[in-house]
Amino acid sequence: MLRKTIKNMLISGFLAVFSVSAMAERLTFSVAPEVPAALIDYVMPRFSLKTRVRFERVDADGIVQFVAGSSAGTPIFELLDGAIPVSLVVDAGYQDTADVEAFRTWLLSEPGRAAIGDFTMDGVAVAAPAAKQQAAAIQIAIVGDVEVGRDLSLSHCTRCHKVDRADKYSGLDNSPSFHAMRSFDDWYVRFSRFYAVSPHKALIIVEGSGITKDESLISMQPIRLSVNEVNDIVAFVHSLEPLDLGQPIQSNP
Repeated sequence: MLRKTIKNMLISGFLAVFSVSAMAERLTFSVAPEVPAALIDYVMPRFSLKTRVRFERVDADGIVQFVAGSSAGTPIFELLDGAIPVSLVVDAGYQDTADVEAFRTWLLSEPGRAAIGDFTMDGVAVAAPAAKQQAAAIQIAIVGDVEVGRDLSLSHCTRCHKVDRADKYSGLDNSPSFHAMRSFDDWYVRFSRFYAVSPHKALIIVEGSGITKDESLISMQPIRLSVNEVNDIVAFVHSLEPLDLGQPIQSNP
């Protein structure tokens, strides 16, 4: 009898904890009266099918809210009848929640925008996706010495990367060449902090970077650079002609 009582208590406790946990993770959304509910009912299953994340509709004050005519939140679409902008407003306590951010990102992605634009009522489109926000241009300053950067790159980087395209025998097959990486949109970021990411961080010591390392853990002679020398390498890479890698691979989202 005692064992049965303890067992029942444990089961009840587990169910209570599970119930509280489930409630804590409950995702909800609400829709302003001005926003056609049928449009959101059309969009939501397409997001859930893609991500397996589900939101439950509530009458008001959902974790995410489709709000009409407000400058708050993230602009998502515009109602064609009256040109009313609709934004996604997220409760302050859920701004950094992964599932909520995934929903916001999906709404702004091509599949999300397509779902909004495809919805019709009586054969007439209801909404148009919000105009894409253009990222502000990033100004970069090249302060290093190109020739010094060339010498450093040829001295230290050719064991893995092809630095000089005329040298057929340098680099490894699975390491991109400097010219190929120069064609990447984020080449400046990559080369400015290459020493802080794997596999470089296991081998390179940059004096003045603020990153300290236990040299006893480095299994081979470390490469020693200064911050100025990193700037020289960046200047050298900036001088390279980007390699034409062709058009990006197209995929069906």
